[in-house]
Amino acid sequence: MSPKRKTFIFLIVSQLIYAFFSVAWLIVLGISAYLFHDSGGVHPGMQALFAYLQAYPGGLLIALILGWTYFAKGKYKPAVWWNLLPLLWVIPYLGIFIYANFFA
Repeated sequence: MSPKRKTFIFLIVSQLIYAFFSVAWLIVLGISAYLFHDSGGVHPGMQALFAYLQAYPGGLLIALILGWTYFAKGKYKPAVWWNLLPLLWVIPYLGIFIYANFFA
């Protein structure tokens, strides 16, 4: 299989997975909004967590655009690396999900 075909398949499959996590992101972000029910005295760590959660769509869009741009230019390694950017949000979510379901 050619590197172009491998990269193409990887981009499609990983972006379908990221689309699935976009639904999970929306649910988690909606629940996280309840952290701010009391407008006064919100802990800075909670504000940072909420900002981190809000950044997922931006990171996803950057990854999609740059991944496909590099793919179109024939630069397959940078395309794959840029496409891995949303894992900064997906892996912690999976870790929390696994911990909550199996160890808590």
